Amino acid sequence: MPSYRVLVVTNLWPSDVDPGYGSFVQAQMESLRPLGVEFDVLFIQGRSSRWNYARAAADLRRRLKAKPYDLIHAHFGLSGWVARCQFRVPVVLSFMGDDVLGRFKRNGRISIYGRFLQASSFLLARLVSAVIVKSREMKSKLNLASARVIPNGVDLNLFHPMDRDAARRTLGLDLHKKFVLFPYNPNEERKRFDLIEAAVVLARESIPELEILHVRGVPGDRMPLYMNAADVLVLASLAEGSPNAVKEAMAANLPVVTVNVGDTADLIGATEGCHLVPREAQAIAARIVEVCRRGTRTRGREWIARLSMENVAAQIVGIYAQVARH
Repeated sequence: MPSYRVLVVTNLWPSDVDPGYGSFVQAQMESLRPLGVEFDVLFIQGRSSRWNYARAAADLRRRLKAKPYDLIHAHFGLSGWVARCQFRVPVVLSFMGDDVLGRFKRNGRISIYGRFLQASSFLLARLVSAVIVKSREMKSKLNLASARVIPNGVDLNLFHPMDRDAARRTLGLDLHKKFVLFPYNPNEERKRFDLIEAAVVLARESIPELEILHVRGVPGDRMPLYMNAADVLVLASLAEGSPNAVKEAMAANLPVVTVNVGDTADLIGATEGCHLVPREAQAIAARIVEVCRRGTRTRGREWIARLSMENVAAQIVGIYAQVARH
């Protein structure tokens, strides 16, 4: 089996400050180890300062002088520019979502910064050795025939059904409440927390014990508890690539109510107990009520098994084999 030495360049990676941030990138890279991949990480603290991208470019050059790598795997468009500031080592670039689709405001318009991300990603995609996108929509936006559609995988060993009450006791949650899971930053406008909040207010007329379960900054290995403690995951985003939370919910058999965004229609398929809805509070509320009254889990795990970490890892290593410098 071939082996690969990879430098991961990313602005998404867990830290002590935010142990859940970018945990899906870390999980993906760890899933490659059994397939002969060894990697080091250049983490760019882009949220602290945009100047950290320039500093990372200098750090990249130092690392490449100190150690040979077969390729660089960059995650997110801005990280890709850091990786591409050199041309000695091939670059595989995974676009995440809003770096291609744009960063939306609550009114549905793309921000100026979002348009910058789009334009820079369109150019960068044509300067790297291989491009991975998370959905067919992203590939269409890039207008790049060679782009490979590979959604992030889900760890079926970590995300699996558990006893709901046991999960709630572990988390200290009320056993008699109904919980709508929201595992995002409510201030991120494209996630449309305002719409979910309005839907919950409407649904509470029929389900008085209904509450929103906010989850942020939680280590990845704790998220299965929240998926199993909740009654339903609701997604109302204006843009998504391939939302990891939906895959994780499906793996835990948690019902999902989602607008048709990114690849959510493919992710839930025809799974009984999961619903595609219009981006309207009344429609979302009606499905929340239906799911809560039904009170059963889904069989989403069977449908999402095709996106196991192992299946996705094999596809990524296949790309490495095509571009690696040996």
